[in-house]
Amino acid sequence: MGSNKLTGVTSGSRAYRAGVGVAVVTSLLTVWTTLVRNDGNGIGFFMLIMAVAAGWFAAGFRAAGMARTMVGVAVMQAAVGVLIATAPIVSRVPGESMKTLLSSTFFVGLWLVSGAFFRSAAKCGSADDHLQPLAARRARVTRKVNGA
Repeated sequence: MGSNKLTGVTSGSRAYRAGVGVAVVTSLLTVWTTLVRNDGNGIGFFMLIMAVAAGWFAAGFRAAGMARTMVGVAVMQAAVGVLIATAPIVSRVPGESMKTLLSSTFFVGLWLVSGAFFRSAAKCGSADDHLQPLAARRARVTRKVNGA
């Protein structure tokens, strides 16, 4: 109980870190699967990663904005997956459309999990602690510990 107050670690910052972690892992998996497939559809998936970076920057790396970014990226992921699955060249190969839709659904889920972590971080009062200077955080924690 007391150690969380003294170290300044909050559930909001943990959720924020988890959201970043899931998003980074999802981005790396996207790059890896795109390189492994090498089917010429990679640019759409790389644009998803760029949308994450642009959305986070536009949100000022605040948890609430990052949560909205993840929902938008999940929608983009679903749209790219449907577009690729319904492309004439993909639909000619038996089972390829279903593989594409399943893969896209998996990644949509990961983006939404990341968004859920950011939403959780945004609901906590100190979710954006990582944005405050260290001295300001220490002063706030000291006031909490001293009961002021």
